Parts: sequence; structure tokens; C-alpha cells
Amino acid sequence: MRMFDKRVEALFRDLLFSPAQPLGEIIDYFYRVEFQHRGSPHIHMLLWIREKVEVDVDDDQTVCDFVDRYISAQLPDPEKQPELHKKVTELQKHSKNHTKTCFKSVNSGCRFGFPKPPATRTMIVRQDEDSDTEAAKAKLRPLLNLLKEPEAASLTIEQILSRCNLTMNEYEQCLQDINKKTALILKRDPNECWINNYNPDLLEAWNSNLDVSLILNAYSCIEYLCKYITKKESGLSEYLKTVIDNSAKNTVNECDEMRAVMQAYSKKREISAQECVTRVCGLKMKKCSRSVVFVPTDDNPVKMSRPMSYLESTTHDSCNIWMTSLSDKYKCRPETPEYEEMSLADFAALCRLVSGPNEGKDVLPLLNQLGFVQRRKNDKPAIIRYYHSSQEKDPEQYYGRLLRLYLPHRSEQELKPQGFQTYQSFYNSGFVQLPCSDHSESVKRIVKRNKDKYEKNSEDIESALEEFEQNRDVVIDEWCNLAPESEVVRMQCDENLPERHSDDENEQENVPDYSRQSDAVTEIRAIREQPAVDPAVVRVMYQNLNQKQACVFYAIRDWCIQRVCGLNPDPFLFYINGGAGTGKSHLIKCIHSEASKILSRLPANAEEADISNPTVLLTSFTGTAAFSISGSTLHSLLKLPRSLKPPIQGLGNQLDEVRSELINAEIIVIDEISMVSKPLFAYVDARLKQIKGTQRPFGGMSVLAVGDFYQLPPVRQSKPLCVYDPEQIDLWQEHFQMITLTEIMRQKDDVAFAEMLNRIRVKEKTDELSQCDRDLLSQAVTAPEECPTEVLHIYATNKNVESHNTDTLKKLHSNIIIINADDFQKDKCTGRMARRDKPFTGGRNDLPDTLNVAEGARVMLTRNLDTLNGLVNGAFGILVKVVRSENDGQIIKLGLRIDNRQPMRHNRSANAASDDLVYIERAEESLKFKGAVRRQFPVKLAFACTIHKTQGLTTQTAVVSMKNIFEPGMAYVALSRVTSLSGLYLQDLDENKIYANPEVTAALQTMRQASVEEMMPLLQTVFIWTATQCSNATDMCPTQTFLTWPAEVC
Repeated sequence: MRMFDKRVEALFRDLLFSPAQPLGEIIDYFYRVEFQHRGSPHIHMLLWIREKVEVDVDDDQTVCDFVDRYISAQLPDPEKQPELHKKVTELQKHSKNHTKTCFKSVNSGCRFGFPKPPATRTMIVRQDEDSDTEAAKAKLRPLLNLLKEPEAASLTIEQILSRCNLTMNEYEQCLQDINKKTALILKRDPNECWINNYNPDLLEAWNSNLDVSLILNAYSCIEYLCKYITKKESGLSEYLKTVIDNSAKNTVNECDEMRAVMQAYSKKREISAQECVTRVCGLKMKKCSRSVVFVPTDDNPVKMSRPMSYLESTTHDSCNIWMTSLSDKYKCRPETPEYEEMSLADFAALCRLVSGPNEGKDVLPLLNQLGFVQRRKNDKPAIIRYYHSSQEKDPEQYYGRLLRLYLPHRSEQELKPQGFQTYQSFYNSGFVQLPCSDHSESVKRIVKRNKDKYEKNSEDIESALEEFEQNRDVVIDEWCNLAPESEVVRMQCDENLPERHSDDENEQENVPDYSRQSDAVTEIRAIREQPAVDPAVVRVMYQNLNQKQACVFYAIRDWCIQRVCGLNPDPFLFYINGGAGTGKSHLIKCIHSEASKILSRLPANAEEADISNPTVLLTSFTGTAAFSISGSTLHSLLKLPRSLKPPIQGLGNQLDEVRSELINAEIIVIDEISMVSKPLFAYVDARLKQIKGTQRPFGGMSVLAVGDFYQLPPVRQSKPLCVYDPEQIDLWQEHFQMITLTEIMRQKDDVAFAEMLNRIRVKEKTDELSQCDRDLLSQAVTAPEECPTEVLHIYATNKNVESHNTDTLKKLHSNIIIINADDFQKDKCTGRMARRDKPFTGGRNDLPDTLNVAEGARVMLTRNLDTLNGLVNGAFGILVKVVRSENDGQIIKLGLRIDNRQPMRHNRSANAASDDLVYIERAEESLKFKGAVRRQFPVKLAFACTIHKTQGLTTQTAVVSMKNIFEPGMAYVALSRVTSLSGLYLQDLDENKIYANPEVTAALQTMRQASVEEMMPLLQTVFIWTATQCSNATDMCPTQTFLTWPAEVC
């Protein structure tokens, strides 16, 4: 980096400011060093040249002559200038094969405008309001196609125009008509249409790619400043916005909010090694030829207090507690003629404040001993900055700013004299006599005279800013034309960043219509925080715990208290066992709330006060379960790979990031543990050991595993986690203790149905159903034609589900929409990715080759798009809107109304919508066919779904078919999805399909039991206060505590 810094310094000293003046006589400059994701530095620079030319002010020929003098797009003669010819060819030539960043869609042209149109002379083109743009494009299309052919390089402009049946006048008129705004067409031969703008002298000296362009108007300048020199970091900006939004929703105080923002900025900002070196070494990242001074212009500006050492030595009634500001020192400027008529803007721009009279010539003391001031002699006037207020929205502040900046004054009263109620009235009708003048003068005239010195072209700048804000989303493509090769490098760096972390073997490039959803779907690396809960609600949650739940709750609460008190209790490894609806999720929420509150008082946590790092981690295998408990998936939290094949891979470069986020974690809760396989559990153990830096089981963290092994095991896994398998690493039997919840909470209003679910949950295959259970199930048996169509149908196999979905779609909807997948494969001739006419068959199940849907149809997401906001695999909803492209009619988005949708935790451009819909775009996946890529919407019809998909779902009504059930536990899972027997519509009842996994039964019977009964709470306390015997008591002396409900209270 020091070498780069020295090269930049030498470039200015030895070339740009040399007598040769390769870019003209530079009178001002500003540049900023930017680092791409890969770390390479480059410079964005603005130069002001003394030889001033302006489009629409000077005649076009003068401007074109100026451009030809300093900017070229021509290919040097290889015989006369071989070195320059080589550099232009290697550094300034756009690839004729293009890159994937060149195309926004399949049918679009190169966004950087290559090949550029040839021209016999440099000219300025402007669009005529009456021009026919489409007709002009049609005339030029054959010419542009011809320029892409290899033979075009050997043709002259006249030959090309002749082949395209165009005259020179017609060609130049077409160039005028196709441009939407004023543009510059450089002189180019057909063989130079792929050459980017450059300066020959600068290219030879710098020996690297460069873009040199003339700024034609204020809009181009604003565009460059806002989008490139001072552009935002979109990923960090989005993350900071999320942090601020969450703080506002969770009613965090200002101090904690600022701390959260600071921590987010320090942890989440991407920074390359080169930028780190630049900052550590103190190298300049920006430089300007002028000083910049901020001038406060508010009625009550922010002030800085004097040092604490000074304040402690003053009396309590002292008013001298503030540091003197620039405005204070201006009011005490010397009483000489040159300073008397000086406005605040002049004082800031033309003078500098110095520490003493010996700082140089012409140093004068300020009044009231406020320091010394000196006129800038050799230096250029400083650039003044100030807050711009709106004349329409806040006229008083606007006119107050004008008066403070541009009307000479020595006190605030002079800006609004007696008799004037507002700044505006004084500005419009006031008169003053300046100290060195013998007559009064209009305030408006004085202000205008001084304003014109500092706000030149202000109207053009204001309109350019307004236009920029209106067209913020398309500015990037406008800049592609102004500095194309810089944009190629930037976009390639953006594209390459995620590729470094991809696990796909056949990762593809150059997909024509691949659009990186960087702002829309970039995963925000943030652990989901539970929203703040009202203490009254928390108390109700605790009071609703049943007896066994309360035992677990207080046992873990006691462990947390011991941990905070420094007693260092051994980590607990509990398994909470219980059937569907026994209140496991409710218990998780209670434990998380209480444990987080207590563990936040740990000495280490209290010192660091890092509110962004949780002490209790809520996780699950599936996105649906994770969202239901306001948690994260195990894969996203611990950055687990897709493939869990041994050997176990470490975090590598991601270790520091994950470790900093989980540094305060003491407890990890894993919900739906039955879905976790043995290889995944081993990965979790290894990952926590690596993060915590210890070989203790699970890194010394306490683990609360919650779930029901009688439900369905992991897909394509031989044995559940609790069943011993000699071929797999076993972390379960040796470490975990079981606590069983028995009271069903979900169906507590239907006791008979709840008791039946408990019995069939553990029923062995050889056992018969009791007559009572048989009668209950018989009540729910319903003929297919009597089952409601709108109710979710649950089947055992995908074949039954697809059949029902297809039949229901045809029955309920006539306007069926067929959405084919966009499959791409590399073209052998061009080497580019080309879209196939027909998609491959037999692709991935979550991205099918063909989707048949309709507006109003029930659908389900098949991928985790945004776990924070509930857009997870298995989320149900209704397809409300199909969005098509205006250009080719292709379906580009689907608008869904997700069931039970909660307010967005943060806005995302792809999902946030004013119509309360969630808009999803196509997802991309590599196919098993070599070099093939598929883009398809991650949704499928959901009039019906499989039993596996419903695990963790709760619904009021459902149609359950027991046909083709092939696995133990399937019948139990399907039947327990509904909250009552009245909501169950049962088809194909088969008692032989209702049975539990005998291996699970045996494993749970031999599992160690945790003893938490000693933590039994006094659940009847609330009833003492309602007992009539105690209503008028003045004193109470309890002598015995009843752990069960007594016959009488006395």
C-alpha cells in the first residue's frame, strides 16, 4: 500500500502538475481511494481545469476540440507506438465475449454500451423531443450487429454504412435520436469500437486501466459524487438499518441503541487486508486541493463544553461553560475595514484561526481575547459546508441560514431587528447600513451579492439532486456509460465475493439473466433476537406453566443463578420429552426469557455490556420450527455445511466472526430434536468445541434438547438420535438426561382426544386399539366427497399429494398458469451460458422443471428465504399476484400472502411491499447435469402436503388420509396436527398403521431420568389471596407449605 500511495503522489507531482499538463492546467482536484471486495485499491477523482468549457454555453466545436486534446478512444499505430498499442489493447479493450456482469437479462445488450458506435469526428448528441427513438434504434440495429462480427474491424465507416443502407447524415441523426440525454460520441474507427476512453500520456505513466470522461452537466457530477466517490456500503447500511429498526421496536434506550449501532458497525463492516494496512499506517484515503470548513447556521447550534478540569475550577453560577464556536469568533472579528464588511461565509472561507500573533504576517487579535485570525494568502479559499434547509418546508430556517451566512453582523439581534417578526420579512423588506458605507442598502441585495460568490449554479445543482433522488435505482446504469471499465471491475468483484464461499462443484458463470439480489436477499448475519415482552405478559406465561413444566423452569433458573454467583455449576444436558401439544414451545419461551435476564448479569457480560450477543441460543433444524420460537436454524447459526460427510470441517476464516457473536452464549436450546441426525449432532458438538476453545462436550455449554422421538425421524437416516448405532458417533446416551412432559396443553379443551393421542403415541404394532379409541377415530371418519376442499389434506406420499394438488387446482381454478424453469447450459460455440428452449426433466424437487399454479391457489415455500421474517421452507400462503416483465412478458415475481404473517423484522426490497404481499423471485441452483443451472420459483402447490412436511404444524382443521402410511409414528404425527377431534376429517382408517417405533420405546425406557422434582414450586399461592378466610387478615404466619391442593385452606 505504501507503494500505491507513493505512485499516486508521484503521478500528481511528476505528471499531472508538470509543465506538460497532460490533462490541462489543474486548478483544483479531489480524489478518494476505494477498495473492492478483493482488496485492490483504485482512485475516483474529480479534476477542475483552468481552460473551462461548458456544454450548451460554448459552441459544440470548441467542446469537441477540448475533448480531442485530452481524451482518446483510438488504437495507436503498432509500428510507431508499440508500447502504447500494447497497453491500450491489454488494459483499455472491453472483452468481445463480455462477462456475466454485462447483461441484465437474456435479451438485453451490454449495459456498458459496447461496441461503441463509430464516428468520423467527436460530436455532442442531444435528443429531440419530437424524435422517434424506436425507429432510430431499428435503423441502427443492423449496424450494431455488424460491429459484433470479426469482419467489422477491417471495414471503414463508409463501408459499414453502405452495408446497412444508411447515409452519414442519417446515421448521425439516429445517434441523436437514440440518446435520452446529452451525450458525447468520441471519434472512433470500426476497429476501435471496443476501446474505452483514455488519455495516452496518463496511460503510459500509470500502466493500468483508467476511464477519462468530461462531465457534461451538473447531473453527471452529482451522479459521480453520490454513487461513486461517496457511495454507501449497501450490505452494512442494510444491517445498520435492521439494528436501528429493531431497537425502535424493542424500545431500547438511546444509550443502548447507540452501543448496538457501534457494535454492528465494528463487527459487520467488510474490510480488506489492504484497507486495514492503509488505515493502520495512516495513509491518505482521500485528498482535496482545498480545506473544508463546516459553518453552523441553526438558531440553537450544537456546542461543545469546556474540559472537565476547567469546569471544576469555576463557580456553579458561571456562564462560561461552552467552547467558543466559529460563529462566536466571527462576531468578535477585528474592527478593520476589510473585516467589518466580511460575512460569516467570507470569514470561514478567506480566513484561518491561529493560536498566536507569531504565526505569520497579518495576524490580528479577535475581540474579547477569543484568539487570533489571519487572511489566507497563498492558499485558496476554503470550501464552506452548511446544512441545507428547504425553502418550501421550513422557510424560517432557510432565510435564517441566508442571513447568518451572507449578511455581515456582530450579534444575533442584527439578523432579526426590532419590528421584524421573521427572518423572511427582514430578508425581503429590511435595509441596513454597512460600517464602511455612507448609505443604507437592501438586505436582499447584500445577501444575494455574497451568496453568488459561494452558491454558483445552485439552481442546476438543486435540480440535479432532485433528479438523482428520483432516478436513484437507474444511476448505476448511467454510470456504466460514463466509466464502463471501472464498472466492469467493480461488478466482477461483487460477483466474485459470494463465489469464494460456495460449496457447489459446478458453480456457473455468465448466466445472461442472472441478477444478483444483493440488496434484496443478501443474508444478514444476525442472530434473531426475541422481541421485548411486557413484564405482565411474562408473568402470565410463567403462571400458565403446569407442574412438570415449572419444575424444569425453576431447575434451569437455579442453575443460572448459581452461574451468576460464581459457583460454576456443571453444564446441564437435558432432553425435554413430550408428545405433540404438551407445551414444549411454551416452556422454551419461558426458559429463554428468564435465563437471558439472569445470565446478562454475568460479570463478563456486565463489563462488556454487549447487548447484541445473546446468552441463550434458540435453534432448530427446520426454518419453520426456528421461526416459531424466534430462533435460528442450526446451519445458519453455526455455519454448518450442506454435506455432513466426515471428516468434520472447521470454520476457518469464519471462526472469529462466529466466536465474537457467540462469546456470551451459555445455553443452547435445540427444538425438534427428533429431526436432528447423528452426523448433524456430532457437527454441532465439534463446532461448539471449536468456538468455545475447549474439548468439553458441546464446548462446555448447557444444552436443552426439546422434541418427541415418537414423531418422524430425519429423512433418509437409518436410526433416530436416541437409538444407539455402533456405526455413528453417539453423544446422546452418555450425556443426556430425560424429563418427560405428559399434560397435553394444545388439546386441553378436548380431553378425550388428548388422552387418545397419548395412547396411540406409544402404541406397539402388535397391540390393538382400545374400543374407546376406536370409537373416537370412527367419529372422525369422513367420506372424500364430504371433506371440505379448502381444508389442508395430509397424505403419506408425495404421489398422493401431487395427485390431490393437481385435481384441486383444476377444480377450483380455470386460469392455470404454467411456469417453466429457466435452465441454462454453456453453448459450445460461444462459451456463454445460453437458455434452453425446454427445461431439463427430473430436476430438484424444491425447484421443479414446471410449476402449475393459479392466482388464489394455496402454495408452500420450498426454501428458507428469510428465517427472521418467517419466509421458511414449509410456510403456507396464497398466490395473490403474478408479476410479469414489461419487456418480454416473462414471469419475474410471485406475490404471496403468507399465513399467520407477522410484521417484518426488517425491510427487504424483494419482500417488502405496500400491498402487504411478499414478493419472491426465482432461486438458482446447479443441476446434476454438468454445467447446467436452473432458475425457478421456490414454491409448490399446497392444497395438500405430506405428513413429514406437517411436523411442527398446528391447525384447527385437516383432512388426514392413512392410505400408504409406511413408517412408525406417521399416523400419530398426522392425527396430532389438529387441536380437537371436531376438526379432524379422517380417511382410509387402518388400525394397523397406528404404531410407534419399538427402538425409540426401548431407548427412552433405558435413558437416564433427570431429577428436578426438588424444584417443585408452590403453584397454589394465588389461591391463598382469594380465600375468604384471608381476605380481612392483618397478619399471616405460614407454618406449613402444601405441595398438593388441600381439602381446606386454614
